[in-house]
Amino acid sequence: MKKTKLFFTLMLFILFSITATKSPVNTAERKVIYFKEATCLVCSELIGYPNGLAGDYIEDDDYIKKIQDQGITVEIHDIIASEDSGDLFAAYNVAYGISKSNAFVPIIFVGDQYFNTLSSIQNAVDDNTVFDLSDDPLRDVAVIQGQIFDDITGITGFAVVLFAGLLDGFNPCAIAMLLLFVSLLGFSDNKRVLILVSVTYIFALFVSYFLIGTFLLNFLIIFAAQALILNTIISWFMALLCSFLFFFNLYDFFMTRSQKYGKVRNQLPKWIQRYNKKLIKAFTNIINDEDNKKGLLSVLALTFILGITLSLTELVCTGQIYLGIIYGIHYLDSFYAYVALFAYNVMFIVPLVIIAVIAIKGKGVMSTSNWIREHLHIIKLLSALFFLVIAVYFFSRIF
Repeated sequence: MKKTKLFFTLMLFILFSITATKSPVNTAERKVIYFKEATCLVCSELIGYPNGLAGDYIEDDDYIKKIQDQGITVEIHDIIASEDSGDLFAAYNVAYGISKSNAFVPIIFVGDQYFNTLSSIQNAVDDNTVFDLSDDPLRDVAVIQGQIFDDITGITGFAVVLFAGLLDGFNPCAIAMLLLFVSLLGFSDNKRVLILVSVTYIFALFVSYFLIGTFLLNFLIIFAAQALILNTIISWFMALLCSFLFFFNLYDFFMTRSQKYGKVRNQLPKWIQRYNKKLIKAFTNIINDEDNKKGLLSVLALTFILGITLSLTELVCTGQIYLGIIYGIHYLDSFYAYVALFAYNVMFIVPLVIIAVIAIKGKGVMSTSNWIREHLHIIKLLSALFFLVIAVYFFSRIF
């Protein structure tokens, strides 16, 4: 009898020991990878701050804490906090077959699946899907250093940005701006004044376009990358827009090659062209008067205002390529995105610098205008090919 009791006692002790040692192992093996971004409003809502991090914390709405309370280890990465986190994010997207257009935060990887919208993450936690999947191993990932920036920081990607900026500077819609600028330089024979006015005008354009680009880039980084519907809508919009622009520029190529310039389709609306002509004439008259009466500072101030104003009126055309590039770089780390934006705008003003040098050296507006007209078909063809590449790029991201 004593032996029987001893046997059962020993068996119970062994079973208890197995249970006690097994449970912590399973808990430790449960793991979730969570990617977020510091300025992501949806990410803030996921951790209990419906009005952003500055708002009131609601513990019941903190779904990351709910996951942790289930005994699951949550490995958290901020994709813009370090390049390593960005590379890891890119690696997980590749491993789980996520296209770049759908690679946004917040997103959690658990087992063999992922959830990348606020509602899908909340539902998966509430119905214990995350808990059930967390017992399965995550997919193997291959992290490549600099992977998240390969599209743009590589030689090829950066060359595309530079070429796009230069091409946009020669955009047929922007040519009117160049010629208006050249005509402005005819108000004085003083080369020192011409140089200062040229620098001021070009600087005004650069500042204006860079600020516009910065606003659009920030909008896409903060909002588009976090909302699946908005991100998808923008991708489709860019793909269709670039497709139409490809056909318009291809048509214009054939028209300009045949010297049928009156049939060019992709150009500024007539009313904007008329407005710009009146604007440049009015400013030229004012500048001439100010040059004679109030001095150089007044001339430069008016020139700067003119540059800002014309950049806004011409944006409907010059912004075509610009918008595509901004959308392409908004996925990058902020530092690289702004470097690319700056480089693009530097290349954009290169044609203006060339035109200014030619005009100041006395080559004349007519010779510059004739050269542009003679090469307009080449500019149109390059624009068409560029938009074709961009359209294919966006369609590939969608599908």
